[in-house]
Amino acid sequence: MEQKINIHETAFVTAAFRAADSDLSRDTFAYLWANQVTDRHANRYRQAVSLHEGVAHCLRNRYFMDTIQNLFDTGKIDALLNFGCGFSMYPYLLHPSLLFLEIDTGNVMAYKQERTREWQRQGILPERNIKFIEADFNRPSLEDLYQEILPMVRGRKCFILLEGVLFFLGHEDTIRLFDLFPRLQLDGGFVGSVSFTPDLEKKEVFGKLIDFVEGNLEKNQQFNYQTLPHEFYRTLQAYSLEDHQDTMSLSNRYLRGTHLPEDEVLNEHMYLLRTKN
Repeated sequence: MEQKINIHETAFVTAAFRAADSDLSRDTFAYLWANQVTDRHANRYRQAVSLHEGVAHCLRNRYFMDTIQNLFDTGKIDALLNFGCGFSMYPYLLHPSLLFLEIDTGNVMAYKQERTREWQRQGILPERNIKFIEADFNRPSLEDLYQEILPMVRGRKCFILLEGVLFFLGHEDTIRLFDLFPRLQLDGGFVGSVSFTPDLEKKEVFGKLIDFVEGNLEKNQQFNYQTLPHEFYRTLQAYSLEDHQDTMSLSNRYLRGTHLPEDEVLNEHMYLLRTKN
Protein backbone atom coordinates (compact mmCIF):
# COMPACT_ATOMS: atom_id res chain seq x y z
CA MET A 1 0.00 0.00 0.00
CA GLU A 2 1.36 3.42 -1.00
CA GLN A 3 2.38 5.60 1.94
CA LYS A 4 0.25 8.70 2.39
CA ILE A 5 1.65 12.21 2.00
CA ASN A 6 1.85 14.85 4.70
CA ILE A 7 0.73 18.29 3.57
CA HIS A 8 4.25 19.67 4.05
CA GLU A 9 5.55 16.89 1.77
CA THR A 10 3.61 18.34 -1.17
CA ALA A 11 6.59 20.73 -1.34
CA PHE A 12 8.66 17.80 -2.63
CA VAL A 13 6.07 17.06 -5.32
CA THR A 14 6.09 20.68 -6.48
CA ALA A 15 9.89 20.64 -6.64
CA ALA A 16 9.76 17.45 -8.72
CA PHE A 17 7.41 19.18 -11.17
CA ARG A 18 9.74 22.19 -11.48
CA ALA A 19 12.76 19.96 -11.95
CA ALA A 20 11.13 17.99 -14.76
CA ASP A 21 11.40 21.00 -17.13
CA SER A 22 13.97 23.43 -15.74
CA ASP A 23 14.19 25.21 -19.10
CA LEU A 24 10.57 26.27 -18.63
CA SER A 25 10.51 26.78 -14.85
CA ARG A 26 14.01 28.34 -14.78
CA ASP A 27 14.53 26.49 -11.50
CA THR A 28 17.92 24.91 -12.14
CA PHE A 29 18.24 23.76 -8.52
CA ALA A 30 14.90 21.98 -8.05
CA TYR A 31 16.56 18.68 -8.92
CA LEU A 32 18.35 18.75 -5.56
CA TRP A 33 15.13 17.79 -3.77
CA ALA A 34 14.37 14.84 -6.02
CA ASN A 35 14.47 11.21 -4.95
CA GLN A 36 12.62 8.06 -5.88
CA VAL A 37 9.87 8.61 -3.33
CA THR A 38 9.11 12.19 -4.39
CA ASP A 39 9.21 11.27 -8.07
CA ARG A 40 6.75 8.45 -7.38
CA HIS A 41 4.40 10.79 -5.49
CA ALA A 42 4.60 13.32 -8.34
CA ASN A 43 3.79 10.66 -10.92
CA ARG A 44 0.85 9.39 -8.87
CA TYR A 45 -0.43 12.96 -8.67
CA ARG A 46 -0.13 13.51 -12.43
CA GLN A 47 -1.81 10.22 -13.29
CA ALA A 48 -4.67 10.73 -10.85
CA VAL A 49 -5.36 14.43 -11.40
CA SER A 50 -3.90 15.89 -14.59
CA LEU A 51 -1.04 15.00 -16.89
CA HIS A 52 -0.48 18.75 -17.34
CA GLU A 53 0.24 19.55 -13.69
CA GLY A 54 4.00 19.54 -14.22
CA VAL A 55 3.73 22.15 -16.96
CA ALA A 56 1.34 24.24 -14.87
CA HIS A 57 3.75 24.37 -11.94
CA CYS A 58 6.64 25.27 -14.22
CA LEU A 59 4.62 28.11 -15.77
CA ARG A 60 3.77 29.48 -12.34
CA ASN A 61 7.41 29.44 -11.24
CA ARG A 62 8.54 31.06 -14.48
CA TYR A 63 5.99 33.86 -14.19
CA PHE A 64 7.12 34.81 -10.70
CA MET A 65 10.80 34.42 -11.57
CA ASP A 66 10.42 36.84 -14.46
CA THR A 67 8.19 39.22 -12.49
CA ILE A 68 10.45 39.42 -9.44
CA GLN A 69 13.55 39.78 -11.63
CA ASN A 70 11.99 42.64 -13.57
CA LEU A 71 10.88 44.46 -10.43
CA PHE A 72 14.38 44.12 -8.96
CA ASP A 73 16.04 45.28 -12.17
CA THR A 74 13.89 48.42 -12.18
CA GLY A 75 14.64 49.20 -8.53
CA LYS A 76 11.10 48.57 -7.28
CA ILE A 77 11.92 45.84 -4.73
CA ASP A 78 14.88 44.88 -2.56
CA ALA A 79 13.46 42.00 -0.48
CA LEU A 80 11.53 38.81 -1.18
CA LEU A 81 9.26 37.44 1.56
CA ASN A 82 8.10 33.98 0.54
CA PHE A 83 5.14 32.90 2.68
CA GLY A 84 4.77 29.12 2.41
CA CYS A 85 8.06 28.87 0.53
CA GLY A 86 8.26 25.08 0.58
CA PHE A 87 11.33 23.96 -1.35
CA SER A 88 11.27 26.73 -3.94
CA MET A 89 14.76 27.98 -4.83
CA TYR A 90 14.20 31.64 -5.70
CA PRO A 91 17.00 32.91 -3.41
CA TYR A 92 19.64 31.00 -5.37
CA LEU A 93 18.26 32.04 -8.75
CA LEU A 94 17.85 35.77 -8.10
CA HIS A 95 20.34 38.56 -7.41
CA PRO A 96 22.38 38.14 -4.19
CA SER A 97 21.76 41.72 -3.06
CA LEU A 98 18.13 40.89 -2.35
CA LEU A 99 17.15 40.05 1.23
CA PHE A 100 15.29 36.74 1.34
CA LEU A 101 12.84 35.72 4.05
CA GLU A 102 11.82 32.06 3.77
CA ILE A 103 8.67 31.44 5.81
CA ASP A 104 7.00 28.08 6.35
CA THR A 105 6.16 25.43 8.94
CA GLY A 106 8.84 24.35 11.39
CA ASN A 107 9.53 20.97 9.80
CA VAL A 108 9.91 22.48 6.32
CA MET A 109 12.17 25.27 7.56
CA ALA A 110 14.39 22.97 9.62
CA TYR A 111 14.92 20.57 6.73
CA LYS A 112 15.37 23.29 4.11
CA GLN A 113 17.87 25.18 6.23
CA GLU A 114 19.86 22.02 6.93
CA ARG A 115 20.00 20.90 3.32
CA THR A 116 20.69 24.28 1.70
CA ARG A 117 23.48 25.08 4.16
CA GLU A 118 25.09 21.74 3.35
CA TRP A 119 24.79 22.41 -0.40
CA GLN A 120 26.30 25.85 0.12
CA ARG A 121 29.17 24.29 2.05
CA GLN A 122 29.74 21.88 -0.85
CA GLY A 123 29.68 24.73 -3.36
CA ILE A 124 26.54 23.43 -5.07
CA LEU A 125 24.52 26.49 -4.07
CA PRO A 126 25.75 30.11 -3.93
CA GLU A 127 25.79 32.01 -0.65
CA ARG A 128 22.71 34.16 -0.04
CA ASN A 129 21.34 36.53 2.62
CA ILE A 130 18.47 34.35 3.87
CA LYS A 131 16.41 34.50 7.05
CA PHE A 132 14.47 31.30 7.85
CA ILE A 133 11.26 31.88 9.80
CA GLU A 134 8.88 29.30 11.24
CA ALA A 135 5.18 30.14 10.98
CA ASP A 136 1.74 28.58 11.28
CA PHE A 137 -0.75 30.47 9.10
CA ASN A 138 -3.67 28.75 10.85
CA ARG A 139 -2.96 30.45 14.16
CA PRO A 140 -5.71 32.83 15.38
CA SER A 141 -3.16 35.65 15.59
CA LEU A 142 -0.15 36.53 13.43
CA GLU A 143 1.07 39.27 15.76
CA ASP A 144 4.16 37.32 16.86
CA LEU A 145 5.06 36.74 13.20
CA TYR A 146 4.63 40.45 12.50
CA GLN A 147 6.89 41.39 15.39
CA GLU A 148 9.56 38.95 14.19
CA ILE A 149 9.54 40.06 10.55
CA LEU A 150 9.10 43.83 10.84
CA PRO A 151 12.62 44.66 12.16
CA MET A 152 14.14 42.69 9.28
CA VAL A 153 12.25 44.54 6.51
CA ARG A 154 11.75 48.03 7.92
CA GLY A 155 12.78 50.54 5.25
CA ARG A 156 12.72 47.94 2.47
CA LYS A 157 10.49 47.56 -0.58
CA CYS A 158 9.19 44.03 -0.26
CA PHE A 159 7.79 41.54 -2.71
CA ILE A 160 5.54 39.18 -0.76
CA LEU A 161 4.94 35.85 -2.47
CA LEU A 162 2.02 33.60 -1.54
CA GLU A 163 2.34 30.67 -3.90
CA GLY A 164 0.52 27.34 -3.56
CA VAL A 165 -0.72 28.18 -0.07
CA LEU A 166 -4.27 29.55 -0.17
CA PHE A 167 -5.83 26.29 -1.34
CA PHE A 168 -4.91 24.80 2.04
CA LEU A 169 -6.14 27.72 4.18
CA GLY A 170 -9.52 28.84 5.43
CA HIS A 171 -10.98 32.23 4.55
CA GLU A 172 -10.29 33.70 8.00
CA ASP A 173 -6.64 32.63 7.76
CA THR A 174 -6.44 34.33 4.36
CA ILE A 175 -7.92 37.56 5.68
CA ARG A 176 -5.38 37.59 8.52
CA LEU A 177 -2.53 37.25 6.03
CA PHE A 178 -3.80 40.06 3.82
CA ASP A 179 -4.22 42.25 6.90
CA LEU A 180 -0.61 41.46 7.86
CA PHE A 181 0.99 42.16 4.49
CA PRO A 182 0.41 45.94 4.26
CA ARG A 183 1.71 46.34 7.82
CA LEU A 184 5.02 44.93 6.54
CA GLN A 185 5.02 47.12 3.42
CA LEU A 186 4.88 50.64 4.79
CA ASP A 187 7.65 51.55 2.35
CA GLY A 188 5.79 50.10 -0.63
CA GLY A 189 6.03 46.88 -2.51
CA PHE A 190 4.17 44.10 -4.26
CA VAL A 191 2.28 40.91 -3.51
CA GLY A 192 2.19 37.89 -5.80
CA SER A 193 -0.67 35.54 -4.94
CA VAL A 194 -1.94 32.28 -6.45
CA SER A 195 -5.41 30.77 -6.10
CA PHE A 196 -8.14 28.87 -7.87
CA THR A 197 -11.46 30.51 -8.80
CA PRO A 198 -14.85 29.07 -7.77
CA ASP A 199 -15.83 28.21 -11.35
CA LEU A 200 -13.08 25.56 -11.41
CA GLU A 201 -15.00 23.60 -8.78
CA LYS A 202 -17.52 22.59 -11.44
CA LYS A 203 -14.90 20.84 -13.56
CA GLU A 204 -14.02 17.17 -13.43
CA VAL A 205 -10.31 17.87 -13.04
CA PHE A 206 -10.97 19.75 -9.79
CA GLY A 207 -12.96 16.82 -8.47
CA LYS A 208 -9.99 14.59 -9.26
CA LEU A 209 -7.76 16.93 -7.25
CA ILE A 210 -10.05 16.80 -4.22
CA ASP A 211 -10.32 13.01 -4.46
CA PHE A 212 -6.54 12.68 -4.65
CA VAL A 213 -5.88 15.03 -1.76
CA GLU A 214 -8.56 13.49 0.46
CA GLY A 215 -7.37 9.98 -0.32
CA ASN A 216 -3.62 10.52 -0.22
CA LEU A 217 -2.94 13.07 2.52
CA GLU A 218 -2.63 11.95 6.13
CA LYS A 219 -6.10 11.82 7.67
CA ASN A 220 -5.19 14.10 10.56
CA GLN A 221 -4.33 16.79 8.00
CA GLN A 222 -7.56 16.88 6.00
CA PHE A 223 -8.64 20.38 5.08
CA ASN A 224 -11.49 22.42 3.71
CA TYR A 225 -10.22 23.54 0.32
CA GLN A 226 -10.53 27.19 -0.66
CA THR A 227 -11.17 28.99 -3.92
CA LEU A 228 -11.27 32.78 -4.32
CA PRO A 229 -13.15 34.96 -6.82
CA HIS A 230 -11.32 37.68 -8.75
CA GLU A 231 -13.26 40.26 -6.68
CA PHE A 232 -11.29 39.29 -3.58
CA TYR A 233 -8.15 40.82 -5.09
CA ARG A 234 -9.87 43.69 -6.87
CA THR A 235 -11.45 44.97 -3.66
CA LEU A 236 -8.45 44.85 -1.33
CA GLN A 237 -8.21 48.30 0.22
CA ALA A 238 -4.41 48.32 0.58
CA TYR A 239 -3.59 47.13 -2.93
CA SER A 240 -4.25 47.80 -6.58
CA LEU A 241 -4.28 44.95 -9.09
CA GLU A 242 -1.31 45.38 -11.45
CA ASP A 243 -1.47 42.11 -13.41
CA HIS A 244 -3.59 38.98 -13.62
CA GLN A 245 -2.55 35.83 -15.45
CA ASP A 246 -3.64 32.22 -15.40
CA THR A 247 -2.18 28.91 -16.53
CA MET A 248 -3.73 29.24 -19.98
CA SER A 249 -2.47 32.79 -20.63
CA LEU A 250 1.00 31.84 -19.44
CA SER A 251 1.04 28.82 -21.74
CA ASN A 252 0.35 31.21 -24.64
CA ARG A 253 3.26 33.37 -23.51
CA TYR A 254 5.88 30.70 -22.79
CA LEU A 255 4.70 27.68 -24.82
CA ARG A 256 3.73 29.08 -28.18
CA GLY A 257 2.56 26.36 -30.49
CA THR A 258 1.68 24.05 -27.59
CA HIS A 259 -2.00 23.50 -26.83
CA LEU A 260 -3.15 22.74 -23.29
CA PRO A 261 -6.64 21.18 -23.19
CA GLU A 262 -8.49 23.60 -20.90
CA ASP A 263 -10.83 21.00 -19.38
CA GLU A 264 -7.85 18.90 -18.30
CA VAL A 265 -5.86 21.70 -16.66
CA LEU A 266 -6.12 22.85 -13.04
CA ASN A 267 -6.20 26.47 -14.09
CA GLU A 268 -4.41 28.57 -11.46
CA HIS A 269 -4.70 32.34 -11.33
CA MET A 270 -1.69 34.52 -10.58
CA TYR A 271 -2.30 38.04 -9.23
CA LEU A 272 0.25 40.82 -8.97
CA LEU A 273 -0.77 43.49 -6.43
CA ARG A 274 0.90 46.79 -5.68
CA THR A 275 0.60 48.80 -2.47
CA LYS A 276 -1.48 51.93 -2.79
CA ASN A 277 0.06 55.26 -1.88
